[in-house]
Amino acid sequence: MQSVSQEAYELYSKKAIIILKETSEQLKIQAEKTRQDLSVIAKEINEESKEYLSTAAVKSPEPVKDIVETFASSTDDVKEISKLRDFYLGIPYGVLLSFGGFLSFMLNGSISGIRFGVILGGTLLALSISSLRSWKKGESFPVALKGQAAIASILFLREIRLLFQKPSFPSLFTAFISGAMVAFYAYRISVNGEKKKGSNLGPGIEN
Repeated sequence: MQSVSQEAYELYSKKAIIILKETSEQLKIQAEKTRQDLSVIAKEINEESKEYLSTAAVKSPEPVKDIVETFASSTDDVKEISKLRDFYLGIPYGVLLSFGGFLSFMLNGSISGIRFGVILGGTLLALSISSLRSWKKGESFPVALKGQAAIASILFLREIRLLFQKPSFPSLFTAFISGAMVAFYAYRISVNGEKKKGSNLGPGIEN
């Protein structure tokens, strides 16, 4: 009786292993199909967004045209962080700060929303746009980058203070975003400093 039970157990175990293998293979096939479908969808969305930005660039007013054209043709630069200019993140960040500050003032009557959102966010946005226009002219504008870094640092320190005083998810989120922007600006300042140092050393090495 015990030997029969052992044989039945081994038989069921083998069947279970076969079923698991078949299920695993089917899941792999489905996962591969899903990955291919998602890549196709992502490609279509990317192409549609490029077409939309190109159309928007043609129809946009002159002050906005430079910004839209830059973001429409920035696919290759955005893929590598070393080529990511400050205005690629500074402009969306400035818009987010300005809109968030204005919304906070309208809904809650928050004066700090105007002070830290609209004023500082608007200043950061203006510096980012100035940096973009200087870059399009082939000129360097390090003051704009350092100004953006200073504003992001002020906002980051404020959000950290608020987070310690009254922990909340919005404070944590805004502190994380501001901290990431400070790190990005510090990286760009470091990269620009190394490039400037290399260009200054170049003629001396040749001589």
